[in-house]
Order: sequence, then structure tokens, then C-alpha cells
Amino acid sequence: MSGFAAVLLAGSASAQSSGIGGAPSGRGSIGVHLQVSEPKGELGRNTGNGFGFGGYVLMRLDPNSIANLRGDVSFLMYGNTTRRIPLNGTGGLLQLDLRTTSNIVSVVTGPQLLGPTGTFTPYATALGGFSVFWTSSAIEGSSNENDPFATTTNASDAVLAYGGAVGSYIRVSNGKNPVRIDLGARFLRHDDVRYLNADRVREAYANDRPPVPIRGRADFVTYYLGVNAIVF
Repeated sequence: MSGFAAVLLAGSASAQSSGIGGAPSGRGSIGVHLQVSEPKGELGRNTGNGFGFGGYVLMRLDPNSIANLRGDVSFLMYGNTTRRIPLNGTGGLLQLDLRTTSNIVSVVTGPQLLGPTGTFTPYATALGGFSVFWTSSAIEGSSNENDPFATTTNASDAVLAYGGAVGSYIRVSNGKNPVRIDLGARFLRHDDVRYLNADRVREAYANDRPPVPIRGRADFVTYYLGVNAIVF
């Protein structure tokens, strides 16, 4: 994270010297991005990387758009396994797919401060809200992917989330609705949450019993790349 922050500072200095202005949030903007998560600490020992997408709304709080209010929603899938199982009573002639996915949805909001505006505009955000961790299993025919006829939530938990993000807007289009590339990283901490990983799901399947969730702290960094557009 320190190296990334150094890049932001260097870019902001370049923007200042170029004299290019224009606040990247206008009165309000929206952003969408793709995400890759890197679990840290205990969560990193129990799970792997997650993949997903997110979006946010940014509203300025002062005429210069230095202080802004940001609201984020993001979805990550950190586990996805499929097992082929026979349908009882068919002698193995009918096969089903048992698909289990583990996911995280986070809803966070907080102040976002912009650095010097220009072609390259850095920002920093403090965030707080909540996340929902859940794992579910679904049965579907082997030729009917994404059309399950039975689903079960194996574990779920909602927990407070807090952290922050750093990033930068890179202007690619001017006009009535300017568009910018949004590149950044976000850290979220969860102090006490119940969740499942691949090992707990595998043990439950092998022993024919409900899975036992892991309980503890869950932190992760999300790296994202997307676009931001001023809409009003």
C-alpha cells in the first residue's frame, strides 16, 4: 500500500505542474469496477482470492469538490466448487451437479478527499458499514447450468465493516459527462464473523453432516479497476 500511495503523490505533483483543472466528481458521479480481493491474516490462511464487481455514488460536499461523500456496494465470490452426484434410485443413470459458492457483499460509506485535480487526481476514503458473508449450495441437472431446483444456505453472517481506500482518477474523456478510469485499493476489516471455506465444505460432504463455520477476524484488500462518470 505504501508504494501505491507514493505513485499517487507523484501523479498529483505532476497534475499540479501541468495546470490542468476540473474536479473529477462534479456535483455527483457514479463508478463501476471489477475487483480482485486478497485475504489477509486469518482469512488469508483459510481462503483464497475472491473475484467480483462493485459500484458507488460520489457526491461533492464543497464547491471545489475536495470533500465528498461516497457510498459503495460490492460483491465478491471467494469459493466455487461443483461435484457430480447420482440421483438416488436411478442406479447412477441420472447425474446431478451439487454447486457450492461462498460470497461476500459489502455496503460501506464515508468521506472521500480528493488531491489536486487534473488529468491524474488521487483520492483517499474512510469507510464504514457492514458485510454479509454467506455460503450456499444448489442442486441442478448436469445439462441445466444455473437453473437449480433446490438450494440451501449453509452459513451466513452479517458483521460491521470498516477501513478505507486509496486510488486515482485518470481522465480519458471530457465533455458534458466526463469519464475517468478509476484505479485503487480498498481495505476492510471485520472483527468477528462466521464463514465457511473449501476445507469445511469438503469435510461436511465427506462426513454427510452440516458444515461447521470458522469464526474469527476477517480482513481483505480489494484491488479494483473501473470507470467513473460525472452524471449531474
